[in-house]
Amino acid sequence: MSGTYSEHQVEREPALPALIAPGRRMLLATLLLLALAVGVLSVIIAWQVGQLAAAFSLGSLLWVIVLSAVFFGGKFAERVQAEKLGQHYVAQLRVSLISHALKTSRGPSVGITVARSSNDLSSIRNWVTQGIVPLIAGIPLIIFGAFGLGLLSPLLAVALVIPVLLEISLLAGLARGALRTARVLRRHRGNLAARIADTVSASTTISAAGGVHREVQRVDQSAQKVVHASVHRAKYAGALRAGALTVPLVGTALVVAAGSWAGLGPGLLASALTLMGICAGTMGEWGRIVEYRQNYRAGRRIIAPLLEQEKSWREAEQQLTSTRVAKDLNLETLAVRIRPTAEGLENWPSLRAQGGARIQLLGTGAQAHALLEALATGRVGTDAQRLGGLWIAEGRSEDLPATERRKLVGAALNTMVLERGTVLRALTYRHPGSSAKRARRMANECGLEVTSLPEGESTMLRRGGEPLDSAQRASLIMARALLRQPAVLIVDSLINRLPHEAQSRLAARLNDYPGVIIFHGEMTGIKATRTWEPTAAADVAVLESAGVDEE
Repeated sequence: MSGTYSEHQVEREPALPALIAPGRRMLLATLLLLALAVGVLSVIIAWQVGQLAAAFSLGSLLWVIVLSAVFFGGKFAERVQAEKLGQHYVAQLRVSLISHALKTSRGPSVGITVARSSNDLSSIRNWVTQGIVPLIAGIPLIIFGAFGLGLLSPLLAVALVIPVLLEISLLAGLARGALRTARVLRRHRGNLAARIADTVSASTTISAAGGVHREVQRVDQSAQKVVHASVHRAKYAGALRAGALTVPLVGTALVVAAGSWAGLGPGLLASALTLMGICAGTMGEWGRIVEYRQNYRAGRRIIAPLLEQEKSWREAEQQLTSTRVAKDLNLETLAVRIRPTAEGLENWPSLRAQGGARIQLLGTGAQAHALLEALATGRVGTDAQRLGGLWIAEGRSEDLPATERRKLVGAALNTMVLERGTVLRALTYRHPGSSAKRARRMANECGLEVTSLPEGESTMLRRGGEPLDSAQRASLIMARALLRQPAVLIVDSLINRLPHEAQSRLAARLNDYPGVIIFHGEMTGIKATRTWEPTAAADVAVLESAGVDEE
């Protein structure tokens, strides 16, 4: 895109969910109280140090030690509370981010998703825990410090204000460059994560073609871009931190000069230096705070639009959800309807079928796969539209929630990857209410002998289905799709991956299936009652199917 609109979009600051929200308000209030308490405590400590410098006494020394211990406890509690706040906030963002990745019709690569849920969320957590919180704690500390110095001598307060203003000006001048380099680094990190994930996924193909060295070089080229971007960002980060540490030294010198000019005694000068030292520690963190702020802004530009989109989908789903359940609809004539909701889908292809129909989908592989996936997931449209577009309901267009819809649609597609968990969980994933005995029986019919697995139904599946082989994974996916005989069954050539004896059993079952079957590709032994080649049509698609087999 080009022009004014695209430039406006690039510069727009997207919003993340509010930090001040239920569950975090008490944490923020606690942090504010701790900041005020530590600020007051710093003035008291400085006064006690002055007393100690003016005339040594064991009591004054003990008071300084006790108050310093309390100061330590306050800063310790502040850091712990800050981490609780940051983790609570990031946990909320992570849930929405993963939800978006699972819902979107064009999901990001594994590498990009991992980078977003680690690097970008870490930048947001760092800003909350080590950016916002030090600001909350530091500003009262500077104010109390200036007040305390002003009580000693107005000239001392001026000596503190000058370096504060100088440091703010310096950091503000470096902030824009820090943001720019942080965004570039994030882009290269994301590209590197995506390349590594894709390369590792294709390891067998790469090794078979003798391309290991070539692919390692390509990964190294992407890594070098990250190295250069990191070094470039480090120049701004170094300037930010060096400036934040150097300016307070100037402030300390100004306090000493002002104290000498005003003719302060040793006790007052010691108090002034103690206060300045505490303020200098706070000011020394400001460079890091600005760095975290710019990293946060770079991460927010990536994550916030995704979370806004996921929120709009969630709200739309909540507004358009029927109170009916699948078992209620079993008593009536069920209908699977494709209703276009996105711009450009007004002429979505139409289809009518009676229960028992076996419909072979024609057309290109990409077109057929897109339609089968839309039927299986209920996602029709682009990322800019709400999820949905396909509903199973009565003829009055009532929508079903996903937890009810899954009982009515079973899908077994080649592109499906098994989720992490036990074999039994995977078998009953679509229909959690099914008994283990029924799930095992269906698995055996589809060619998966559960009892032959290392730990039976408790065998853990990882990395897309390991330790199962390709045929066993296909059997599990097919068994899950058929469990409790869904009204609509969506399948593709995955059925050809099943063991030979299971294919013949399954073909006989599907040829007598009471519901509607929609499939693509040639499948051994399955006879289509009709074919369907999607063409433009003004009507919505309706599949009148049989009821659901409920226990």
